[in-house]
Amino acid sequence: MLNNFERRGLLQFVPPDFLPINVLLIDSEEFLSGLREILPAAQFFLLNEPNLIKKLPKTPKIFDLIVAKEVLTVGENFYSMLMIFNHLLKDSGMLLTQFYNVRFIGVLENLRRGKFFNNEQRLWAKADVVKLLDDAIYKEIHFLPGERINFSVNEWENFGFENFNEDLTTKIWLVKACKCTAEVAALKDLFTPEIRADLSRFLHRIEYDIDLEENFQRLMELCEREGIFDEYLSDFINQAVIHAAAKDFIRERAKSFGHELN
Repeated sequence: MLNNFERRGLLQFVPPDFLPINVLLIDSEEFLSGLREILPAAQFFLLNEPNLIKKLPKTPKIFDLIVAKEVLTVGENFYSMLMIFNHLLKDSGMLLTQFYNVRFIGVLENLRRGKFFNNEQRLWAKADVVKLLDDAIYKEIHFLPGERINFSVNEWENFGFENFNEDLTTKIWLVKACKCTAEVAALKDLFTPEIRADLSRFLHRIEYDIDLEENFQRLMELCEREGIFDEYLSDFINQAVIHAAAKDFIRERAKSFGHELN
């Protein structure tokens, strides 16, 4: 059973899954037993020397989940490491990590006393972590408090420090960074990359009026053959980067084939 540390730690982000997914743990072996309980069919890969990450396979989209607790805490090439993880994650994959909060009152109190304990642990503000993950092409970012201490914040708020989401009393923030938004990830999970590529190709040919009726007919045949239902096709069209006029044409034309697209 999960212990108290695991329940309140990074494993809060991991929903139960009984599929044989691939999980990479980088210097995060303490989460292995908890993950085995949540993901009983998963295949786990352990890497206890973060510097060895460069020796991992170059093939993209291997892992469904990467847990790298210290990637934002130690080292220097944060952006490069995050980009490597992004390359290794499947389209619906996610990275779990954490960081020490530079806006934590304990840090601010020490600074006021002229002390700064920089023992090779990098400190971050949430806004800087968001910017870093955005630059490394993560599409959806979530935070949870990892460790909070019950300080009075009144004095620091009077100094002008905002305590949004109890940031001033949070020592460690936990992070879930998703490669895709939840909506896009759901679209990518249901059908193979080849089917999604066919869908995109037909949509773009319709958008640019290339053999319009022929490609629309082929789009309908693909949906019939692969069991692509109306709700999925609607969501796919809404997420696709095509002109609004093309989306409206497809929705209207699909009615003659018995499809109701939102």
